[in-house]
Formats: sequence, C-alpha cells, structure tokens
Amino acid sequence: MKITYTWLREFVETPLTAAEIADRLPMIGFEVEDWHSIVPDLETIVVGKVLTCEKIPASDHLKRCDVTIGTQTLSVVCGAPNVAVDQLVAVAPPGTTLPNGLTIQTRKVMGVESQGMICSEMELGLSDEKEGIIVLNGQAQPGQRFRETLTSDWMFDLAIAPNRPDALGVIGIAREIGLLTGTPLRLPKIKLRESGPPTGQLIRIEIKDPAGCPRYAARILQNITLGPSPKWMRQRLNAVGVRAISNIVDVTNYVMMETGQPQHAFDYDLLERRRIIVQRAHAGEKFQTLDGQDRELLASDLMICDGNRSVALAGVMGGANSEVSETTKNILIECAHFNPLVVRRTAKRLGLASEAGRRFERGTDPNGIPFAVNRAAQLMQETAGGVIARGIAEVYPETIKPGKITLRPRRVTHVLGGKVPAGRMEKILTGLACSVNKKSPAAWQVTVPTSRPDLQGEIDLIEEIAMSAASAIAPKRCWKSCAAR
Repeated sequence: MKITYTWLREFVETPLTAAEIADRLPMIGFEVEDWHSIVPDLETIVVGKVLTCEKIPASDHLKRCDVTIGTQTLSVVCGAPNVAVDQLVAVAPPGTTLPNGLTIQTRKVMGVESQGMICSEMELGLSDEKEGIIVLNGQAQPGQRFRETLTSDWMFDLAIAPNRPDALGVIGIAREIGLLTGTPLRLPKIKLRESGPPTGQLIRIEIKDPAGCPRYAARILQNITLGPSPKWMRQRLNAVGVRAISNIVDVTNYVMMETGQPQHAFDYDLLERRRIIVQRAHAGEKFQTLDGQDRELLASDLMICDGNRSVALAGVMGGANSEVSETTKNILIECAHFNPLVVRRTAKRLGLASEAGRRFERGTDPNGIPFAVNRAAQLMQETAGGVIARGIAEVYPETIKPGKITLRPRRVTHVLGGKVPAGRMEKILTGLACSVNKKSPAAWQVTVPTSRPDLQGEIDLIEEIAMSAASAIAPKRCWKSCAAR
C-alpha cells in the first residue's frame, strides 16, 4: 500500500514528520518496506524566463527561444506547443543528466544551436505528463533551483496484513496515525448537487447471486465532459504508482486509494435495456476485457451483465463493450461488495492482478459503499461537470450488521500489566469507529464496524488499546508482540 505524507495530512493534521511516521508505523502493526522523498534529485535544473520565442522556418513546430537563467542567457530549441514569451520554465543546462539517464549537451537541431532543454514533467520524472513544458507561477526567479519551487512530499510503501483491508486506503492509515497522536480524523465533506431524475428510474439492478455479491450500488452522472483530470489528482495518483487516464477513470482510482473501496465506471449509454444484473457466467462464454483480451469463462465466474450480455468480470476487470471513451456523455458508477473468494479465484485463473482486485480479495466494507460512491460522484462532477441523478440505486438483500464484543476493563489491566483510564480506552475505541455501551462498568458492550473484520474478540480490542495507549502503560514485550501480530 503506497501513500504520501501530504495525502495523509489531508485527513489527520498530525504533528509528526515523515521520518517520525516511518518510525512509529511499525509500533502499530504496519511494516514500512520503503519510504523516500518523491521529489527527484534535480539539483542542476534551474528556473528560466523565456525572453524571445521565434519559429524555425525549416520546421512546422520547433521554436528558438532565448531563455535567461539568471547568470546567462541560453538559446534553446523547443518543440512544446505551449512555450511562450515571459513564461517561467524549468531549464536543463548543458551537462545536466535527467532522471531518465539522458545527458543534455549543446547540439544543433534543424541547423540551430540548442544550449539545453526546456523540460516537461515527464522529462523530470514528476509525472507522465508530456504534452507540454512546465510553466511556473510568477513567484519563481530566473536562476533559482527548480527543486525549490516544488512542494516537499514523501511516499511510504507499507506491508498490510491480510486481515486489515481497512488499511488499504489512505483514510484507514490516517485513522491509525490519529489514534497514535491523539489527533482527530477529518473525513472529506461530501456535498452533492443533485438535479437529475431519480437514479432508480434510470437503471434497474438485480442480484441473482447474493452470496457472490451481497450489495450492489450505483450512481449516474449525465452530460459529463471527458478529459484529463486536474494536475493535483494526476500527481497524487502518479506518486502512488497509479497511471492517470481520464478524469472519470482517475476519480474511480483516486477514491479507491482514498477509501479502500474499488469502483468501476460504465458508459451508461452502452448498457442495454438500462439494466444491471449480477449473476454467474455461462460455461464456455467468451468475454473481451478492457485489455482487449478474449477470455473464456467458467460457470463459477461472477459477472456484471446488462439486459443482454456480460459487461464486466465482477471485481476483476471491466468489459470493452461498456468502456468509457472520448464519446462518453453519461456515466454509471458501480460500487459493490463482492465475495472475496469468488474474486480471488477468477483473478488468479485469468492472471488478472490489479489494485481493485487486491482489495476485493481481502474483503471490502459493505457498509462503506454509500460514502465511497457519493465521494466518487462529487469528484466526478467537480472534474467532469455534468448532472448527478438523484439518490443511489442499490440492492442489499441482507444487511451485514456490525459485530458486538464484550470488553472487561479489569481484563485490559490484567493483560497489559497496567491500568488504562476508562476515558482513554473509550476514546481509543471510538477512534476506531466503534461505539461503546458502558451500562455495565465491568463489561462494556462494544459494537465493531464492518470495516474491521480482524476485531473478532476481546483480546483484539485489548491489542488495539495497547498499541494506541502511551507506551509507558504497556510493557515493552506487549508492544513487540502486538506489533508482530
């Protein structure tokens, strides 16, 4: 699980530095496999100001630019369509070695000498953006180190235990950091502008296999404009290893990384008879997935179908026949809870590993679906415009209820070898999104959220209290054993 420091701080205003977080995460059960600055080593890249910009007669797109870098003016040939006079840009002078290994040298291009390069984000290893050069704001100064204009950030690569699916989202890790530091969790505020028809009038959902899909929900956006997602979203996805594709697809990935709940976007107009049916495949059925490969299905594979055909391998990959494309105007957002064993079996047989499949295989939170699908609708409208149809269309045949555990404060003291104040214990438990009934002081009734399937018994709650309470309360051996679990 990859997360960034700034993304964490969006949800928990922790006083800890990136280094301190890396040191403390193992204490609460999260091994840090790697952490590093996500700003590349760009010491020789400097800020330049474009003084002149003239077309090269022999070329249909190249321009010769005079660029000042403070101490000198360089003549640079640039083919970017967005280069213009008075821009502040990132310049690689001769002798610079770029992150991709290319060393910049003075050379002639179309008979014109070029003394360096005006760089794009891709050339500097900052993102996959290669369509134009970087244009800086007016606060940068010619000759200034380009690195100084970037926001410092760090990436953590965490090993997540199989029984902690809640930690496969930034919010889940932020919750843990908040418990560790006593800092409140700040969830995104969702304010939807719904003005379209009721979603239930636009799509009919049927689950024929509730064991394979206990809950299926959908939202619909109409009249969206497909295009690139905002720069901040592309950069954040790129930092955690997710390739940016378009505003609609990027939002589904962004919300998945944020909440741990995968989603899928269908081109609504390609769904025949305006239906969604969740059912098993027909043995021998052929289905083309988004990667263009034809797959032969087994009767055990769970499928998402419209009124006439299969349109997605549930929890594994969408189909080419309902893919979002440049012509897409209306979107159906799928947000569902699939049986982990069913998803794992299909994904393994077909060799289709993905971030979404990884989360479904560990088990997602069935009761986190409304928040996630509303968050996706909000971000899609912000980035692609359009109208959000009113309400969520869903089928949830049998509500999956939170578990209940009896917790005895005296047992906590006995196991930890020290007393944890009742108020402190309650704060830890509520910080885990548990609710606490203390009608009986000797035996609390704790309701555990469905996002935490690992909390099965009293000892699991004691472990959480131990890891979140002050280290002075619990002996070192307890901390070590808890972290090792």
